[in-house]
Amino acid sequence: MKFAIHQTDIDPVRDKFASEIIDEFKKNGHHLVSEKEHINFVFNLIDIDAPVAYMRKAQQEFIVTFGILTRHVDDIRSLCYTALVKTLSNLTFCVDLSNNGAVPKIYYVTPEVGFVSYPFDPKRVYNSVAPVANSHFFIRNQIVVNLPPSDELNVPEVEELKHYGRVLANMGFLPAPFPINKILSEDLIKHLYRFYEIKGLSYGNLSIRGSFPGIKGNTYWMTARGVDKGNLKAVGKDMLLVTGLNPSDGKMIISVPPDHDPKVRVSVEAIEHYMIYHTFPKVGAILHVHAWIEGVTCTAQNYPCGTIELAEGVVELLKKSDTPHCTAVGLKNHGLTVTGPSLKGIFDRIKSKLLKNVPMFE
Repeated sequence: MKFAIHQTDIDPVRDKFASEIIDEFKKNGHHLVSEKEHINFVFNLIDIDAPVAYMRKAQQEFIVTFGILTRHVDDIRSLCYTALVKTLSNLTFCVDLSNNGAVPKIYYVTPEVGFVSYPFDPKRVYNSVAPVANSHFFIRNQIVVNLPPSDELNVPEVEELKHYGRVLANMGFLPAPFPINKILSEDLIKHLYRFYEIKGLSYGNLSIRGSFPGIKGNTYWMTARGVDKGNLKAVGKDMLLVTGLNPSDGKMIISVPPDHDPKVRVSVEAIEHYMIYHTFPKVGAILHVHAWIEGVTCTAQNYPCGTIELAEGVVELLKKSDTPHCTAVGLKNHGLTVTGPSLKGIFDRIKSKLLKNVPMFE
């Protein structure tokens, strides 16, 4: 992989820690190049109290933000997550130097609110970053206008999504520690939308296997990206029909009515749902929620949502289940993917088992 370093200031202490991590990447065969070249990821070196975003040249550029903390804070998780959102990063690391000479801890946080710490060790940092920095996103959409106007659609699966969207919203799961519009400026929100094609953070998503006359394929109805699940209203605005994927462009293929919202995008987990429906014909519905169930089997790597690697990991876990069409698997440091014959069956099965706190693992 090729990577670059971006910084707007000089901090000898921060830069010393960063150089140890960078040396570890070089030892493992990765190449440090100019920001102007084609790169896989960027180390964005920041002041943790005044984080500045690195503006990607391409959506696939992976951003690893790195800073240090020299003072005590009551909530380092909030500090790190704020820096992550403000810098529009895929991972944010912070070395805590406030512990009076003890071995410094390094904390890292992901957009999915995974939060992990361990004693600073460049090799462990490398092992945290390298797999996810080389993952492949399927979060872009290929929009096809081939449905009737939304007010003419009468689809049972859509009505079911509306109902269970309200059920999910009433469970009270939060998408992130902070409302995104209170952290980001209007310009950064626009930048976030442009590169991630999202409008906000979400506390889960739902889908139902289903079709529409005249449209062939392994299709399913799914909630849109960043929408209020408790107030789903219309196809093309809050819910979409996923009809396939374009592997060469990394795009999900979406059917919409002519009166659709031009900015609408399907949930980033659409690739995962697609692969589950494609692999397991008995699966009738899927729920993703930022919660946990004790004893659940979990993915080994915390790949970002919307990557083919995470989707493949979930499918492999489901293949090991005796009942892949009716089970729950954990997404490391993130939440659950739950399959079932219907959304009703899923919620009836798990609602009394859900824990709001997702355990964190290195």
